[in-house]
Amino acid sequence: MQLSELLTKLTCGDLEGEELDDAVAAITEAPSAPREAWVDSDVQAYALELLSQLGGYMASSDKIDELHEQIQDMFDEFPDFPYALLKESGGSVLPYFEWLDTELAQRAVDEGGYDLIQIDGNGSDEMDALVVYRRDTNDIIQAAALMGVTIGRPLAYYRGIDAMAGKRPG
Repeated sequence: MQLSELLTKLTCGDLEGEELDDAVAAITEAPSAPREAWVDSDVQAYALELLSQLGGYMASSDKIDELHEQIQDMFDEFPDFPYALLKESGGSVLPYFEWLDTELAQRAVDEGGYDLIQIDGNGSDEMDALVVYRRDTNDIIQAAALMGVTIGRPLAYYRGIDAMAGKRPG
């Protein structure tokens, strides 16, 4: 998959024309002129520039309820953050991501629903998340991996965390 196609899928087709061409050029050139001094590899340069180019399409926060507000702002109508669900979970955020997955799957049904993905590589504790068409998720993850950029589904990550927590000695 070409970088332009990856960016198109990451933005659900909203990034196009000259803006898309400029983003492709910036990401392609990132290793030769990294955005930050701490960047010490091509992979970090690609990831950081990708995050920068997608900033207007992304929800980003280190607090789950703030992340939710940004996701909520992406839609005309979207439920408020389910504080009660989180309170009942004993500190696990897995029930929130399961709930969010169900909510996103019910939108853009003609396109197969939406999915939440996370891009690693910003060098901070913030989660950088994008809402993409569910049908494109696996292609996005694989194409980004070819660049060395890690993209995953928070739902799968937190399911893994909860599974591991259940296996710890009591």
